[in-house]
Amino acid sequence: MRILRTYILQEHLGPFFITMGGLTAVLLVGNIIKFTELVIAKGVSVFDILRLMICLIPYMLSFTVPMACLIAMVLAFGRLSADYELIAMRASGVAPIRLVFPILVVGLVMSALLLIVNDRLVPASHLAFRKQLKAIGVKRPTAYLEAGTFIKEFPPYVIFVYQVDGQKLQHVRIYEPQPNGPTRTIIAERGEFIRLPSKRGVQLTLYDGTVDEWDPLRPGTLFKVTFSEYAMNLSASKEHPEGIGKKLKELTFKELDAERRRLGVEGIETLPVSLELHRKVASSFAVLVFVMFGLAFGLRLQHQERLTTFLWVLAVFIGYYLGSIGMNAVALKNWLSPPLAMWMPNLIGAAVS
Repeated sequence: MRILRTYILQEHLGPFFITMGGLTAVLLVGNIIKFTELVIAKGVSVFDILRLMICLIPYMLSFTVPMACLIAMVLAFGRLSADYELIAMRASGVAPIRLVFPILVVGLVMSALLLIVNDRLVPASHLAFRKQLKAIGVKRPTAYLEAGTFIKEFPPYVIFVYQVDGQKLQHVRIYEPQPNGPTRTIIAERGEFIRLPSKRGVQLTLYDGTVDEWDPLRPGTLFKVTFSEYAMNLSASKEHPEGIGKKLKELTFKELDAERRRLGVEGIETLPVSLELHRKVASSFAVLVFVMFGLAFGLRLQHQERLTTFLWVLAVFIGYYLGSIGMNAVALKNWLSPPLAMWMPNLIGAAVS
């Protein structure tokens, strides 16, 4: 029986790793297109882009691992069924539960591993991704700039540029909202970025423009200042990239629980924190649910049903994550508690499978 269990597990290894690698590559392709533009048009280093892509992989694993498990189950058991090996095993007196049990144990182990990924790797990689973006913003500020759109990455300024050419800007408008007066407006024909020695920001030098200043001595009136050269310091963040604060997605389970307790003591709504905590835990056990679906599909798969089965596989995957999004919305309306809402897709999926 040990030989049989080892044989079945080996049949799943190849499809699992091939599917996981393929799905991860597909998810990366969409980001590669955007990153390629940063390299070609914005002059961002290829190594900086590679760091960004590496930081994305742990987050993608939370989607690709469950899907790979589902497809591997269908492919492996489908092949065993198509070659009549399952019939031979049953004819030899091997009970179906003895074939299924090792796979369920593997699914439980995979869920536990994904739980560690969601607890440690995903928060750390998400934070590292934001730090890398901030570092790119310091080295290449034009990576943040897109012609014809309002840029709010350099608080308190709102920047609008008609044309971006490397570090050179053409027809620049900068708006600086004032707390006790009208918005300060700077208009320049052209500008360029100069990196500061401190590496904590950049200097934007503007040429041939005007500044609309509010006259504090005469409230409600503005006066216009003309300049041939005007320098201003910009920072992509109020803090150094190494010291940026964490978002909920970047907190471990322990940190989320501590944050929930702290907010509760201060009388602040803890629902978003609870949802994030239970979402991470519940999504980790999606692997086990998908393994159960894979067993159900794979054991029933026939030659003429391959296309239909894979359509059902796609429907299960889409339905599960749409259900998770829907349950999140339901919990935000306080119609269900966070634990019940986030675990509902798992409970329904396990029952159906």
